[in-house]
Amino acid sequence: MLLCLSRIVSVMTALLIVAILATACGLVAGDDALVVAAPEVTAPALLPFPDESGALAEEPAGTSVELAPTAAVPTAESVAPTATAVPDVLSCLSTRRRVAQVLLPLVFQPELAGARVFAQDGELGAIGLLGEPDDQLKSELQALQDAAFLPVMVASDEEGGSVQRLRFLLGPIPSAAASTQEKTPEEVRNQWVEYGSRVRDQGIHVVFGPVLDVGSGPGIESRSFSADPAIVTAYGRAVADGLIEAGVMPVFKHFPGHGRGSADSHLELPSTPSLDELRTSDLVPYFELLTNSAYSEQAAVMVGHLAVPGLSGELPTSLSPETITGLLRSELGFGGLVFSDSISMQAIVDGYGTLEALELSLRAGTDVIILGSLADLTPALDHLSLLAEADAGFGAIIDNRAARVLAAKGQSNFCTGAQ
Repeated sequence: MLLCLSRIVSVMTALLIVAILATACGLVAGDDALVVAAPEVTAPALLPFPDESGALAEEPAGTSVELAPTAAVPTAESVAPTATAVPDVLSCLSTRRRVAQVLLPLVFQPELAGARVFAQDGELGAIGLLGEPDDQLKSELQALQDAAFLPVMVASDEEGGSVQRLRFLLGPIPSAAASTQEKTPEEVRNQWVEYGSRVRDQGIHVVFGPVLDVGSGPGIESRSFSADPAIVTAYGRAVADGLIEAGVMPVFKHFPGHGRGSADSHLELPSTPSLDELRTSDLVPYFELLTNSAYSEQAAVMVGHLAVPGLSGELPTSLSPETITGLLRSELGFGGLVFSDSISMQAIVDGYGTLEALELSLRAGTDVIILGSLADLTPALDHLSLLAEADAGFGAIIDNRAARVLAAKGQSNFCTGAQ
């Protein structure tokens, strides 16, 4: 209780100081390099993910994968790794600091001062930006990294059109649907090299996009490039390649395909056509792109909250081992980072407690879970830390995911030489 009260006082004090400074004279932007090395996303050396037997599998080779039915799909119990020795990269980190690496709270710019309190304690592995940040963002993200015990991965939704956090700061870019009408794939790629470079200059390392959803169903609309999977593939590849060239990690979303979902997952759990139908359309861009080994090294995937007959059934795909460890990992051979969509969306909270959903998603194969707000971080840290310490199998899952995230941030040797 005393620790919780201390944390609350620290956060409130930090927010008050920033508010006073911002009102009185503005925050001064700095050009100095990060004291704590910024996450390196161009060539992450991810650790293997757990295979069906519980051992650590080798990284996928990235060879071509045919659209064949998934066989012998693993269950949550069968894919949980057995307790193993703590990876060297984690040896100097407490359980709580390891858990922090697998959580990404969404924050508004004024909350960055409060986020620094968590970062100083090593209890913040990543953040995602909300709202419409202003020209103080770069200096505030610099201050966050300067204060951080471990580098913080910073992500932002930058799809273009109606979903572009930095549009007022960096200028608007067309929606996915408009891009296909106005530009060639090569022009789109060049646009994202330029825009991605400016995003990176702000101190942002990950972009949640491009959208690979085939079709403009509820919640997607103009965020989709097309109802034609070939067009989605071509333009999705263009955006991803542009971001990678700019040094930003793209995140393909929303696996396995939200374009023909029955509802907006912000509001309820959508159902989709069957897995067999998804294979003929919605999954085509993923099979075309993710079987390229370069994307396993330099891109990530966000799993949506969808009920897919023949795959997850009534279980959301973001909590489904059949979806993540089975289809995405085993069948497509994807070895990069896997993000969940926000765990605070109604598609999840209507049927599951947030803490229960956290555990299910990690057991299913997720590397990083998006939390709806900074206020969700402490309960998540508390719950997952206790669970990891009480259950050696789950503790091994946390260690595996945390080590993979640190590797993606260029921190594979963080604990080398630590006392």
